[in-house]
Amino acid sequence: MDDNPGVNSLTAGLDELASYLEGSTLVVQAYTDIIERKYARPALDKISRYFQGQPLTMTWVTITLTLFAVLSILPVLSFIGLSIFALCSSMSIALAFAFAAVVALETMFATVLLLVLGGLLLFSFIVTTFGAMAYLTFRLIQHLQIYGRFGIAEWAQKTKQHFTSVSMKPEGSDDLDESGVLIAHEADDTVKCENLSPSPSRSLVESSGSI
Repeated sequence: MDDNPGVNSLTAGLDELASYLEGSTLVVQAYTDIIERKYARPALDKISRYFQGQPLTMTWVTITLTLFAVLSILPVLSFIGLSIFALCSSMSIALAFAFAAVVALETMFATVLLLVLGGLLLFSFIVTTFGAMAYLTFRLIQHLQIYGRFGIAEWAQKTKQHFTSVSMKPEGSDDLDESGVLIAHEADDTVKCENLSPSPSRSLVESSGSI
């Protein structure tokens, strides 16, 4: 008992194919024999008998056919060449029209794309502008609620700072200014205190004058 069914099925398939090919060969051979017996051999025998009975006529026919075959080579080759040329020309024209159609379609699609992109850019600009206006209006309302009628000036200053470049101060400048102001205030306070406090010599002169 064989343990490999795949090999058995493959062998059976090959046997069936070989038998089918053998049967097809026999059928073709049988039809060939029929054609040879019924058509080819009788025609050749008839031509041979006719050639033997009328050799001059058959020689004339043979020469005519041979001359015709030689002379027809050039027209046949010209026809084949012209047919190939017409076919290649038609394919070239078809390809040219197809290329032109593709270019036209791509141009149309690119135009539509540019229009869509332009519309999106305009829409984005309008939305951004309205958003900025809404934000500024909201800030103006806030400033008016907080500062009253003076809020317009404050709002205008803040808005100007948003849209203009603000020069950056060097680090420590505020501390220097504030310290300078503090020192100036301290100096003024010291001078004032010295002017207000009575000196000892001045008090002696005033006491002697009173005596």
